[in-house]
Formats: sequence, structure tokens, C-alpha cells
Amino acid sequence: MPRRKILWLCSWYPGKTDPFNGDFIQRHARAAAIFCDIHVIHLAPVPQKPESGHETEWRHENGLTEQLVYYFKSETSSGKLLAHYRWLKLYKKILQDYIIRNGKPDLVHVHIPMKAGIPARWFQKRYRIPFLITEHWGIYNEVAEDRFCLRSFLFRYLTRKIFSEAAAFISVSRFLAEGVNQQVIRKEYEVIPNVADTSLFNFREKEKGAFRFIHVSNMVPLKNAGGILRAFVAMQKEYPDSTLLMVGDREPAIRELAAQLNQIPGSIQFTGEIPYEQVAKAMQESDCLLLFSHIENSPCVIGEALCCGLPVIASRVGGIPELIKEDNGILVPAANENALVEAMKQIRQKKLHFNRQIIAKDAASRFSYETVGKQLLDLYNRLLANT
Repeated sequence: MPRRKILWLCSWYPGKTDPFNGDFIQRHARAAAIFCDIHVIHLAPVPQKPESGHETEWRHENGLTEQLVYYFKSETSSGKLLAHYRWLKLYKKILQDYIIRNGKPDLVHVHIPMKAGIPARWFQKRYRIPFLITEHWGIYNEVAEDRFCLRSFLFRYLTRKIFSEAAAFISVSRFLAEGVNQQVIRKEYEVIPNVADTSLFNFREKEKGAFRFIHVSNMVPLKNAGGILRAFVAMQKEYPDSTLLMVGDREPAIRELAAQLNQIPGSIQFTGEIPYEQVAKAMQESDCLLLFSHIENSPCVIGEALCCGLPVIASRVGGIPELIKEDNGILVPAANENALVEAMKQIRQKKLHFNRQIIAKDAASRFSYETVGKQLLDLYNRLLANT
């Protein structure tokens, strides 16, 4: 059978303006490209107007074509009024050019319905190509500051239209999908998880040394990195040979908090943002991942840590309980620092036995490119069989 030709319209995607914006979507694209020809289109605003009005960056690798279009978006009041019209006009032109160059795709796959689902609806009506959607955005809850229920009427209306017209709905967690069903529209869904690059995130025997906890995030308030620091320092009174590596911080406030705590000098280290390969190496050199968020969807970092064979201590929120079971970690109540301290002590006391090799093998079977790519191919084939 010839490879399926799937057009991806992505609301978020990494590019020169933000190399981490929707990098999890790019990993999904690489997984799907194992089995299908994937063409990604993503439009990203830039502060200075390109000479031609927009410029295009092309990338090609192993069945994946990435077309990243950078366009000028005015921040003036009058400019914002025309911004959406100009964006949609440009998007339509790009889609028409795609048809001229490549012919019709078999399917259109939208990642994050708002707002790439808007041109997908137009494309469906014009070329009679169905679209499906994957939602990654964790706004369908009562905690997130940018949650769905606080969005404008137009945002909520268009989101409902996109979901209602989609041929299929994929979510990276049951938690997120049920949030959509409660707040947007009742729709059947399929869970296809986030991807971990197992060529990087895999089990390696850790060299002997101090027991190291690791936390990986951008450390915004919802991640509650401060709670991790306080719990670690409290646990450290009983286990002074423990260390903590904080990976991914962007703002100085979290380092300032660490400096104010009564920690053993040098026991807490920060790296800031580091390349993906270095994150994998840091995990392989650690003993346990900590994630103490107030709310989460389905964190990529958990899948990556599990693929390295790390047990995970995480708060029991969002889609995390779908990832963490008794054989690969411990769940604690969100914001309960005493519970986090006790879980860290349990890990140190080895009261619970975790087989790191088995953790890694099981995680690879769930989150690898091959596994997720095959799930996407199966869904594409089922949809096309019914059209």
C-alpha cells in the first residue's frame, strides 16, 4: 500500500521565533512520518515585516516536510482589527499553493483546534477533504488562568464549530478529553499519548554517587517548583547526601527562593534551559523525577523520565494518574508538601522496589515514535475506510 499523504495544520510548532513552542507536536509529526508522508504547515507572527510580506522556512527529513511561514502581525489597535483577516487570507493562499504543488492530501490533521482549525474548515468545504483534530491545550479545567470558560464568546463558538465538524478527536489524555466533553461538546475520542524520543531517553545504568532527584519544567507558578524546593530541604535534614537538579528555569525568582532556604551548600543546582539531548543525559544520571504541579495535562517529561527508567513522584492532578502506577512511581496530593517529603523519604528508604529496566521497557512500548506512529496510521486508515 502506498504511504498515506497527510497534511498537518498546527496552531503551535517550534521554529525560529520559539524553538520550544509545541515541540511535542513536532515529535508526533516525526512519529507519524515513519509510516506516512507528513506535510506540516505552521504560521508564526514576527515583529518585523518581511520584505515580501511573509517568508517561508522549509525543512525536510525522513517523510516529514515542515513549512514554517513567518508573517508580520501588527500590535497596534488598528492593526489587530485586520490581523485575523490577513492571517486567514495568507493561510488560504498557502493551502491553495500546497494543492498546486502536491495535489490533494488524503486527510488533514489539525493540532490544537484554535486556531488552525479555522482554515481546516475552509479547506474541507472547498476540497472535500475531512479533517481530524488532536487537542494538546490544557485549558479545559477550572484551574488554568487562561481556561476555556474565561475565553471570549467568539473563541468558544469557533472551538465548538471546529470540534463538531471534525471527523475524529484525539487527545493526549483522558483527562483533557473529558474536559472537552464537559466544557465544549460531547464527542467520542481516542487517546494517543505524547511521544518520547527513545533514541535519547532510554535506560542506562547510573554510576554510583549521591542520590539525585531531578525536576524538569519552565518553573512557572503552576509547576510549583517552590514547593519542590521546600520539600527537598525538609527531606534533606534526614538524608543529607541527597541532591536536587532543577532543569529548565527561565526566571531568577526560583533561584532566589533556593538561596533563601536552609539547604546544604551545593545540594541544589539549576541548569536553565538546555538542549533536549542534555535533558536526557541529566535524567539518566538521576534517580527520581519530581513533578509537583497544581494542574497538568499529560506531561511529556514523565514519559521521558520513565523511558530512562526513573521512578516518578508527582501530584495527583490532570492526566498524571494515567501515567503513574504503583510499579513506576508515587502520587501525592497537589500542594501537600508534607506528602511530598514523605514520598521522597520512601524513595530514599527503598521501601518501594522499582525495577528501572522494566520501567524503561514498559514506557518505551507506550511512548516510542514507532508505537505512537502506528496508532496514528491505524486511525488514518480507519477514517479513510469510512469515507
